[in-house]
Amino acid sequence: MDEEYTPAAPRRPSLVPWVLCVALLLGPALLAWAVRGVALAAQCAPGPDACRGVPLGAGLRDTLALDWMIVTNSLVLVGISILATLAAFRSYRPLLGTLSLMLLPLLALVLPMLVVFVSKYDDCPVSTDGIGSCTLWGAPMGMTFHTAATVPDIIYGISPYTFALTLMLGLLGFFFARPRPPAPPDTMTQLRRLAGDEE
Repeated sequence: MDEEYTPAAPRRPSLVPWVLCVALLLGPALLAWAVRGVALAAQCAPGPDACRGVPLGAGLRDTLALDWMIVTNSLVLVGISILATLAAFRSYRPLLGTLSLMLLPLLALVLPMLVVFVSKYDDCPVSTDGIGSCTLWGAPMGMTFHTAATVPDIIYGISPYTFALTLMLGLLGFFFARPRPPAPPDTMTQLRRLAGDEE
């Protein structure tokens, strides 16, 4: 009985490098949102007093400080986004790679900015000049809140470059990072199959 040869699908390289890049860019912002969610679950409105005796403001300040240290450096932000794109291309996922370069820099900047603006209150100043101090849930925020006011300028500064890189790398990814067709069987395998068919 003749058996049709069905080639095995090629094994794709791991997406772990892409996941690590995404975690590095978005992880601290998601932690900041987790702190904000805890305060919301505890029904603590933004204000200078500790949230039910817990200084949640210190956790929010520290996660935001870590986040701003990474994403406000344009070279680091765009560089990690490019690494995520190349990691997705290496795994033969051109669409994921293109979307990574287009969306990761924006999400990495917008997510922590939104945390700040949903956590501030009337007597909590947030300005590009860094004037004034805000105490939230028992902890002074320092410059972590003021930095959020500079995010639109950073986005306007990097958007032309990320857009151009997205177009260029997206085209390259479409041509060179598509899944490869399965390799045909080697000569010995073909001869064995022919010999088996003749029997």
